Amino acid sequence: MNFSDLRANNPKLYFDGICRGNIPLSDLSPLEPGASSSSPFIEGFLGGPHPPENYAFDYKANSFPSGATGSYPKPWLSASQHLNNASYSFQVGPYARFVKFYSGDSTIPETCVEGQSGGKCGNSGGGGIWGRIGASTDGGSARFFPQDWYNQNEGTYNASYWSNYFNLSGNGSWLSKKKWWESTSKATVIIPTSFAPYAFAEIEVAYASPQFDDPEYYRGLDLAIYNDLSLDLLIAMVSIAAIAKWVF
Repeated sequence: MNFSDLRANNPKLYFDGICRGNIPLSDLSPLEPGASSSSPFIEGFLGGPHPPENYAFDYKANSFPSGATGSYPKPWLSASQHLNNASYSFQVGPYARFVKFYSGDSTIPETCVEGQSGGKCGNSGGGGIWGRIGASTDGGSARFFPQDWYNQNEGTYNASYWSNYFNLSGNGSWLSKKKWWESTSKATVIIPTSFAPYAFAEIEVAYASPQFDDPEYYRGLDLAIYNDLSLDLLIAMVSIAAIAKWVF
């Protein structure tokens, strides 16, 4: 089906359709994420799989790291996904999610508001427009490039398989890409977009992967110091939510 007329005449509805999955992401010509892991023999032959990388960068800076080996947090990648990143050269960068179009005034409406968590385009259920922040091909500022890395089926040789294969356990285990995204530190940035007719968009980007020993990793309350039934769990959970900024 051709959605060009819908995009030209009702872009809000068009992107809302992309966001909800009613219009395939392929209509935006997304970057390919690369294939999932195959057998351990093939992975090893191709130099994979590649473990998560826990880099961090300053999302408030005027530029973003880019490149397949750039200094930004990454989930584990199959050999094919790593090679695919390299094929985009400097273009790919931090993992991200489209939130909504942005304007300094109220002329641009929210995108994909109804039925989405917090009025955002996309949530932990996988809806939305997932992608990467990378360098513009015209040599300008950063751009958001659609790439559905989040919803890709990891297959048999998934994060759990490789954790067992390499005898990883506890905090050293590899996370699925969805769980990895949930574990990262994220911020919303405003960058240019090639999604005409809108000039800018709010993009949520993963800028760090806190580890258990990092100061910013919130460990929660030590409930072992309380006698049974001596702690009001409702108060405790509200306190945790407030500290972790889960209450909006």
